[in-house]
Amino acid sequence: MKRKNVVSKTNGLINWFARNPVAANLVMFLVFFAGAMSFGNISKEMFPRTDIPVIEVSIAYPGAAPVEVEKGVILPIEAALDGLKGIKKIIANASRDRAYLALQYEENEDVNQLVTQVENRLDSITNFPSDIEKPIVKPMEQKAWSMGVVVYGDMSETEKKTLGEEIRNDLLALKSVKDVQLWGAGRYEISIEVNENRLRELDMTLDEVANAIRASSMDLPAGQIKGNAGNILLRTEGKAYTGKQFENIVLRSQIDGTELKLSEVATVRDGFTDNVSIQRFDRKTSFTLGVFSLKGQNILDISEEIHEYVDRKVKELPDSLNLATWNDMAYYVDGRIKLMSENLLLGGLLVTLVLGLFLNLRVAFWVVVGIPVSFAGAFWLMPFGDVTVNVLSLFAFIMVLGIVVDDAIIVGESVFSAAQEEFENRNSADQLKQENHRTPVETVVAGAKRVATPATIGVLTTMAAFAPFIFVGGSFSGVTKAIGIVVILCLTFSLIESKLILPAHLVGLKFTGKKNPVSARIHVLQVKISKKLKYVIEQIYSPLLKKALRNRFVTLAGFLSLLILIVGIVNGGVARFEFFPNVPGDNIKADLTLQDGASSSSLLESITVVEDAIFKVDEDFRSANPKSDGLIKHVGFFVDSDSSANFRVELVKAENRTLTAVEIAELWRDEVGLMPNVKTQKFSADQGPGDANMALALSGKNPEELTLAGIELKEYLTQYDGVFDVFNSERSGSKEILINLKPYADQIGVRLSDVARQVRQAFYGEEAQRIQRDSETVRVMVRYPIEDRQSISTLENMRIRTLTGESIPIKEVASISLGTGLANIDREARKRNLTISAYLDPAKVQSGPVIADVSKNFVPMLEEKYPSVEFGLTGKSQEKNEYYGEMLVGFLVALFMIYGLLAVPLRSYLQPIVIMSVIPFGFIGAVIGHMVFDVTVNMLSVFGIVALAGVVVNDSLILVDFTNRGRNEGMDIDSALVNAGKKRFRAILLTTLTTFVGLLPIMFETSVQAQFVIPMALSLSFGIVFASTITLILIPCLYSVVETNHRFVSTIFAALLIISILYIAVFAGILGPAVANFASLLVILIFLVISVMRVAGKYPERIMANEIS
Repeated sequence: MKRKNVVSKTNGLINWFARNPVAANLVMFLVFFAGAMSFGNISKEMFPRTDIPVIEVSIAYPGAAPVEVEKGVILPIEAALDGLKGIKKIIANASRDRAYLALQYEENEDVNQLVTQVENRLDSITNFPSDIEKPIVKPMEQKAWSMGVVVYGDMSETEKKTLGEEIRNDLLALKSVKDVQLWGAGRYEISIEVNENRLRELDMTLDEVANAIRASSMDLPAGQIKGNAGNILLRTEGKAYTGKQFENIVLRSQIDGTELKLSEVATVRDGFTDNVSIQRFDRKTSFTLGVFSLKGQNILDISEEIHEYVDRKVKELPDSLNLATWNDMAYYVDGRIKLMSENLLLGGLLVTLVLGLFLNLRVAFWVVVGIPVSFAGAFWLMPFGDVTVNVLSLFAFIMVLGIVVDDAIIVGESVFSAAQEEFENRNSADQLKQENHRTPVETVVAGAKRVATPATIGVLTTMAAFAPFIFVGGSFSGVTKAIGIVVILCLTFSLIESKLILPAHLVGLKFTGKKNPVSARIHVLQVKISKKLKYVIEQIYSPLLKKALRNRFVTLAGFLSLLILIVGIVNGGVARFEFFPNVPGDNIKADLTLQDGASSSSLLESITVVEDAIFKVDEDFRSANPKSDGLIKHVGFFVDSDSSANFRVELVKAENRTLTAVEIAELWRDEVGLMPNVKTQKFSADQGPGDANMALALSGKNPEELTLAGIELKEYLTQYDGVFDVFNSERSGSKEILINLKPYADQIGVRLSDVARQVRQAFYGEEAQRIQRDSETVRVMVRYPIEDRQSISTLENMRIRTLTGESIPIKEVASISLGTGLANIDREARKRNLTISAYLDPAKVQSGPVIADVSKNFVPMLEEKYPSVEFGLTGKSQEKNEYYGEMLVGFLVALFMIYGLLAVPLRSYLQPIVIMSVIPFGFIGAVIGHMVFDVTVNMLSVFGIVALAGVVVNDSLILVDFTNRGRNEGMDIDSALVNAGKKRFRAILLTTLTTFVGLLPIMFETSVQAQFVIPMALSLSFGIVFASTITLILIPCLYSVVETNHRFVSTIFAALLIISILYIAVFAGILGPAVANFASLLVILIFLVISVMRVAGKYPERIMANEIS
């Protein structure tokens, strides 16, 4: 009775839940249920969305060349927005017919208020060209590609437009579809084409024709009649909506009643714009509908509904038409969900196997239950953190697979050890009164509480490693936030499971009694492994540790030498580093740009060559591999300009082909070869986010120098082996005709504006009006016939009207010359810029050394030759630097948080540094893992390395904590270290093995879905194996050195801290560099004096043998 009263006084949640298994089970079932409900409702998408602080400004300037767009639109906008509070950068692009500006604003600004201010500034601009359309100002939309729907076969332009609008409306009617864009179907336009000779005959101008149309084609309200019977509305009705109706518009009428109708003067074409627009799919005419997912939508629901619609719609189409889906992102999301589930199951089985061999099967089972509990809890709370199910958040689940059970293993192993000790003690004292001995609740609670504090702190250190990255900004904030939140949620629920649920299920562990044949065999195996483990601990590890402690300075020197050696090997280029993971997917692409002035027939010939080449590659592969599914699933291309074409190829899924996307792209490139009249031809595979592997930027206010510098930089990059498809963003466009007035024009009263307006009317057209037909706005254009607009001779023979109405040849008042214009113009910070981008073969070269060489050996010469030109990074290269800068700050914050979490419970400034000293060895192990598997270290590897910073300290913490306990019990330092190492050897071994085997299946996955997560798995698994192995020797030796030289080591730490504070003060502007340098030198001199005193024995330690700092 007395025993029960003592126990009843035990307080704490662990004790309460251990005595109330119903409560523990209810908590577990609640988490499972809530997680399952949340998973069914949570948004599922391809990649996490990043809130991009950008306001878009788009302005149409019909018929204008890029130079005119720059001068007439972009320059006035840049001047108007200069100094606007909240805008930190303006990036602009001038292309044919359109200006686009991206305004990057400060993240804490009110975007709606800022949009209003931008609109007000734009409204105040008075020198805009008269032909521009109203600027469109809006925040950048948060939408992502979901899938494509393609209709291909024999179709006219009208059939494409009609069917395209019909399918688009059908898709938008689906419950889950909110955004659909139609490409390749053309835009309606009514073109009123008047021949110059006919205008001369009638003494008319295009202005007169356009004005007559405006005056006749209109509907106007005319008020109302207010009568006794009520009000009657009045309106005039005469607006034309079709080509036939426009033909009947009267241009002139005579007193005798004769009329001149538009049909007598012009040809009215009610059709489509004459812009170049060609689209083919699997060698047939096609149009495409792109389906996008908005924020909060479920990409799997979108895909399911669209596939059901396609299956129904294809039966309604004529035999000459086909309907197919294209590049469905739901396939990859669903694949990663299945990948996570499979690896969760397989990893869980392997973890169970390892734990079952070293511990009790019941302990192993309930420890592994912590994995689904932690995952379910994370799914439950993910929506509250605005995190969706996407490929990166699923990667986080796989990465944390082996970590979430670490604290459960420590608690379970401690309970098992306590129960085993209690059983052996009672057995030896002959106190067992029943055959089946069950572990009492008191023993379970005592075993759990023994390691509760260090195990909890160990989990908190891992959470601290990821916490800063939730707040990392920049273009990758969505990625870092998704991974950080998922990891922290999983670890939070792992704490709940290991401290509240697990002990309740370990009460009543059996150590005697009859066993069935299977259990008996497992027990025999467990006994054998336990004996072998005991032999390793007592006969190998313990003597080795004692020897290392006797020669602790030599041991530490050896570890330091190993660290320096491996760092040297890494810096020597043995390990390969790239920012983005090169993971070939299921798509390849080709982009062609023709030489200046190439004809449309040349473009079509080049397209045919490239199209035939990819089908030839597929046919050759099928001939060599008759049982395969081939390489190509669909081939599509689109042309939206007269000098370039873009191919997109969807491959057979990677699991069903033997060649990678990169290899297929190389075969395609080789099959095409070099083509005449083609300036650039790029063949590449989709390899994750971003485009080219390297992007260098040049900017300057002198366009000529900038162009020449860009040409030289491009040529310099081509010399590197492994650098290919070097591309200059400043491309020359088609040939252009420049018109300049002669002095004679002023004499007869012809102004440049008159010539420009009349030439524009003739060749681009005069917009008479816009009409609304159904959901589309249709422009009515008055211009020359298409055949006249395709000939330079038409311009040379054109006649210009003077103010007196006289018609004179354009040659008399203007000179006409031929030149070449730019296809587009990029600007940033009110200066022109261009980008030189390139793809890299990671087996031959990495972007870092190339950029370093260019910056050191070529850029200084370039800037000296072209003084107005400035060099910088952009694209992936710039993103890499920004990302690593953000990660470095986050990593330093994480280290400080980890240090604080360790220092407070240990009550020491130095012991946390001892524990954290293992972190660099974890990094070395991670790099070695990448080298063994021949994988580049990339941005996803960094997350595994960051996880290591929190994980590898856990084993060291428990080792140091047990050492401190031993010293409190009266042991000397070395004895306490050896005793702690022996007691915690099994726990350290199990946490290391479970993390490693939990990630083992993913490391050998061959599917495309797994390639992204493999770098993270390598970082974690190899890093923790390497670091934990070193922990068992390094930490005891370092602990011994620090504790036996506590005063001297504290002095070193104080000196480093003072120097750090001095230079932080310099950075903050509190101290000058000279003062900081002098003070630092003084601190170093004092430290050197103390070092000499220490060597001479004049600086003794003042620490008792058993005192814990």
